[in-house]
Amino acid sequence: MRLFLFLVGGTGSRVMRPLVMQLAAGIHPLNEAGQPVPLEIVPIIVDPHKANEDLKRTDNLLRWYKQIRQSLYGDTVDVTRGFFSAKISTLSDILPNGSNLSDTFLFNMGAVESKKFQDFISYSTLDTANQALASMMFSSYQLDTKMDIGFVGSPNIGSVALNEFKDSEEFRQFSNVFQKNDRIFIVSSIFGGTGAAGYPIIVKNIRNAGNNTMINNRGDLRDARIGALTVLPYFNVQQDENSPISRADFISKTKSALFYYHDNLTGLRQGGVDLPLSKINACYYVGDEVPSNPYYNDPGGNGQRNDAHVVEYVGALSVLDFLSIPDDQLRTVDGNAQNPIYKEYGLANDKNTLSLKDFGLPTRSFVNRQMVKFHLAYMYITNQLKSDIGRGYTEDKPEITSGFLSTSFFTTLTANFYVSYLQWLKELRGNQRSFVPFNLDTTSLSEAITDVAPKTGFFKSAFDYKTLLSALNKNSQTAVKAGKYGSDKVAFRLLDLLDETLDKVIDEKFNGII
Repeated sequence: MRLFLFLVGGTGSRVMRPLVMQLAAGIHPLNEAGQPVPLEIVPIIVDPHKANEDLKRTDNLLRWYKQIRQSLYGDTVDVTRGFFSAKISTLSDILPNGSNLSDTFLFNMGAVESKKFQDFISYSTLDTANQALASMMFSSYQLDTKMDIGFVGSPNIGSVALNEFKDSEEFRQFSNVFQKNDRIFIVSSIFGGTGAAGYPIIVKNIRNAGNNTMINNRGDLRDARIGALTVLPYFNVQQDENSPISRADFISKTKSALFYYHDNLTGLRQGGVDLPLSKINACYYVGDEVPSNPYYNDPGGNGQRNDAHVVEYVGALSVLDFLSIPDDQLRTVDGNAQNPIYKEYGLANDKNTLSLKDFGLPTRSFVNRQMVKFHLAYMYITNQLKSDIGRGYTEDKPEITSGFLSTSFFTTLTANFYVSYLQWLKELRGNQRSFVPFNLDTTSLSEAITDVAPKTGFFKSAFDYKTLLSALNKNSQTAVKAGKYGSDKVAFRLLDLLDETLDKVIDEKFNGII
C-alpha cells in the first residue's frame, strides 16, 4: 500500500515526528484479518517557512529513517514486521527515470516564499478601486508579510498564495504517478494560517483533477481515497502585544474554519440543505483543552521550535488507522465520498501525566508492544551492545565486531536517530499534559516502562542485560541453523534478533504490557 502524506504547515511537521517514531518501532496498518500490511509512505511537506525548526527536525528524521531502512531492507516494500520496516520515499524516488524533481521531502514553494504578500498579488499595479478592496480584505501587516515565514496565522493570505499549488511541478508529477489503489492523507491544524488554508486547497485540486486534461489518470485521482487529520487547538503561546499570534484567537479561528469545512469540505451543503456527502472519506479530529506549556510567541522569524506533545502522538495514529480501513468503506463517486467516516479521540484515563496504559484498549493493542520493544532495543544498543561484542550471539555469522560501531549505519542510528528519539521523549515528558511512556532516568531494563511492573516470584529471574544476552544467544543459534542471515546482513541481523527476542521476553518478564 502506498500513501501520499501531505503535511501542511508547522503542525503537519510536528505530527510527522511521532509517526516516524511509530514506524521505526515497526507499527503497520492492519488488514481485516488483523495482519500487518506492507506500507510505503511518501511524505510531502507543504510549508513556505523553510526555516521552521520543527520542519527541519522532521526533515532530518525522515532522511535518517530512509537511510537506516535502506541499509536494513534495500528497496523492497514487501516487509511487514521489524523495526523500520515501513518504507519512506520522496516523491522523486517513485518517479520514472529522468524526473527533474529534487530528492527532498519538501514541496517547492519558491514562487510564494520569496515574496511579500503585496508583491505576490501585484498590489502596486492594481487600480485605485482594487487597491482599496485589497486593503479592506487584508491588513497592512498582512500585505507587508514576507511569506518565507508562512502565513502568520492568516488563512486569508494562505488561501490566495497556496493556489499556486495546482500549477507546481510537484503537483503535476504527483498527479501522474498516483495509482487507483494508492491513498492520500492530509495533516493540518485549523487554528493557524498555513494549515487552515492549505488543507481545503489541496483537496479541491485533487477532487477537481477530472477537469485537468494535463493529468493522465485524472479519474483515479478525482476519486482517490482521502483521509485528513484536523488538529484543533492544543498548545499555548506566550502573550506578546507585538505579535499577530494570540491564543485568544485560536478558538474563533477554529469555529470559522469548521463552519467553512462543514459546508464545503467535510460535508456538503446545497440550497440550505446538508447532503450526506463529503470531499473527505475519513475525517479525524484531535485537540486538547489542557493547554501546553506556553511556547515562545514566534510568528516565524526565529524558527518556531515547539516541544513535542501527546496530541501529535495521537494524531499520528490517525494516519495508521485510516490505512487500516477496508477499501469498500472508502468509496468515492464523481469526487464525492460516500458515507464519510468521522472520528474523534478520547483517553481511557484523562490525567495530566499519561503512560502507555492510559490510552484505550484499541490503541494499547495496536502500538504498545512495538513501542516497548523499540525502547528496550534502544536501551540495549545504547547502554550494552559495546560490552557484549566478542561474546555470545555477536560471534555467530555474520559477526558483529567492534568495527560495526564505526559504520555509517550505526552512526546514523545512534548519533542521529536515537538522540532525536530521546529528545522527543524528554519533550513529551516535560509538557503540561505530560506523556511518560518510559522511565528516562534509569538504565535498568526492568524499570524502563512506566506503570508496567516486571513479573516477580520464586521462579522468576530478574530482567537485565545478562538475561537479554542469554535470550539473544538462544535465538541466534536457531537462526544460524536455519541459515536466516546473509553474510553481509550485520545491521539487519542485530535489529531482527532484538525484535524477535524482545517479542518473547516482554511476555515472560512484564505484567500487562497492553
